[in-house]
Amino acid sequence: MQLKETEVEAIKLFQQKTHAIINDLGKIELQKMQIESSRKAIEEALEQVTKEQDEFFKTLESEYGKGSLNLDTYEFTPVPEEGE
Repeated sequence: MQLKETEVEAIKLFQQKTHAIINDLGKIELQKMQIESSRKAIEEALEQVTKEQDEFFKTLESEYGKGSLNLDTYEFTPVPEEGE
């Protein structure tokens, strides 16, 4: 027994919709992978900048001693040493 042409067309339409959904899901997964890769690169860049910043502040400390830096005025205020 052969299905009616309208029934075959309905089945074909369901198949097309299913394939389109699967295709869209694949695109989303690919985008997620790309975003995750970008996130990892950004996290690595942040880690590198933090490391460079820490090293720089260590050089400032070796030159000026312990203290604090006002990031608005870039003024360094030394911490008084014990006994001062």
